[in-house]
Amino acid sequence: MRAALHIISDQQRHRLPLEEALLQGALGGADVVQIRQKRAPAAETYAFLKRLSLQCREAGVDTRLFINDRVDVAIAAGAAGVHLAAKSLPLEAVRFLRQETGWSGLIGCSVHSLDEAIEAETRGADYVTFGHVFATSSHAGVPPRGTQTLAEIVQGLSIPVIAIGGIIEENVEEVLQTGCSGIAVIGAILESEHPRRAAQSLRDRIARSRAVPRVPFPTIARGGGRGENHNI
Repeated sequence: MRAALHIISDQQRHRLPLEEALLQGALGGADVVQIRQKRAPAAETYAFLKRLSLQCREAGVDTRLFINDRVDVAIAAGAAGVHLAAKSLPLEAVRFLRQETGWSGLIGCSVHSLDEAIEAETRGADYVTFGHVFATSSHAGVPPRGTQTLAEIVQGLSIPVIAIGGIIEENVEEVLQTGCSGIAVIGAILESEHPRRAAQSLRDRIARSRAVPRVPFPTIARGGGRGENHNI
């Protein structure tokens, strides 16, 4: 079982038009694309997800689409998951909405320490993203947390842990050796002139690794959602 490759969108960090870059990343083998539109209205994010979902289906790729923060959009569009930010709805509220609506998407959240990770698991997160592992322009001037802390979190949880922050092809193996469930990247793919090629290179590097995820990232979301196109 190999580690997963996640791409997180960024409206400021991309060379090609963002929608095209994300599609190219999906074609290159990304397992998950997380759409993060921090300042966009709900309708705009919904339309973006629906267009990208259609393009992925027409291209024959099975990349799953997650939404950052906007639980309403994730449920309405039947996204495969939602990733909660610091100011998002509480985990318990999102789990309640999932139960009430029959939506089957995964619920993840970002953590920055072992205590935060344990709390997220206790409150019902399906997975966590930990970072930033290495120095990154997204957190300029903030010291990286390193692979040792990542390894401690991987060992301390029973849910998947995705590593993020400054991850490139040259340091992927060091990250994977922690037993993490996968990596999430922004610039390594979106800032490339050839996002598909960049995604393929990362995917190939993951495939060549002998490291095994301690907890594999789910390949199929739980339940049988009632969204328009659940688990897209």
